[in-house]
Amino acid sequence: MMTHALVFTDLDGTLLDHHSYSFAPAKPALAQLHERHIPVILNSSKTIAEIEAIAGELSLDTAIIAENGSIIQQPNHAAPVILGKDYDFICRTLDELKQAHDYLFAGFHDWTDQEISDITGLPLESAARAAKRQASEPLIWKDTKEALERFTTQLNEKGLTLKRGGRFWHVMGDTDKVKAMQYLINEYQTTHQIKPTVIALGDGPNDQEMISAADIGIVILNPDGTPLAISEQSAKAEGRRIIRTKEPGPLGWNTAIMMLLQE
Repeated sequence: MMTHALVFTDLDGTLLDHHSYSFAPAKPALAQLHERHIPVILNSSKTIAEIEAIAGELSLDTAIIAENGSIIQQPNHAAPVILGKDYDFICRTLDELKQAHDYLFAGFHDWTDQEISDITGLPLESAARAAKRQASEPLIWKDTKEALERFTTQLNEKGLTLKRGGRFWHVMGDTDKVKAMQYLINEYQTTHQIKPTVIALGDGPNDQEMISAADIGIVILNPDGTPLAISEQSAKAEGRRIIRTKEPGPLGWNTAIMMLLQE
C-alpha cells in the first residue's frame, strides 16, 4: 500500500462487530496503520459524541465524519464543519410540516433520553450521546406511503433530504458520506501537496457510494444483508479496486487491511 493513504470506515458491522460491537479482531491492522501514520477516519451515521467515545477506545485522534456525512469534527478544531443543515432548522421544519399536514411521525427531538434508550435498545448513557445531534434527525414514520412521498417533496423544497436507515428515516441536508469524505481528501491534498490513495470500508447500502468512490473499496461481508451491487469490472476499468471479504465485521476488516499492507 502507498505511504500516502487515507482509510475511511463505517462502524457497525464493519469495524465493529454487528452484535457485540467489539473491534478486537481488527487490532493488528489498526496497530499497523498507526505505525505507518495512515489516518483511519470514522464515517458513520452516529453523532460526534458517539463516535468520539468509540475513537477514544480505538486510540484514534483523526478527523470524524458523523451523522451520515452531515458534520465533520477535526482534531484541534473547536467548531465542527457542518456540510448539511443545522439541527435547529431541521427540527423546526419537521415541527412545521407535522403541524400543517398532520403527519404521523416522531423523532429524537420528541423523545427523552430514556425513551431513545427504550426504542433503540441502547444503554441510557449511549442514548444520551445519540441524542446530541447537530445536523440530522432520525425519525420513525407512522403514516402512509403516499404521505411519505408528499413529506419527502416538502423536505426537498426546504433543502433537506430523507434517507432510509436500518430502523429510522434520517432527515438531513443535501450531503452524504462521499461529500464529507471528499472534503477531507481535498484538505489532505492541499496540506501535503499529494493525492492520497483512498481506501473505504463498509458493509451496507449506506456505504455503497463511499466504497464506489474510493481507489480501493472494501465490501465487508454482511451475513444478514443483501450483497452490495458494486461492479468489480467497472471499478477496474476506472483504475479502482473492489475487494470483498469472506469474513464479517472487524475480522474481515483486519484481513483486508493486512493484505493491502503486505502488497
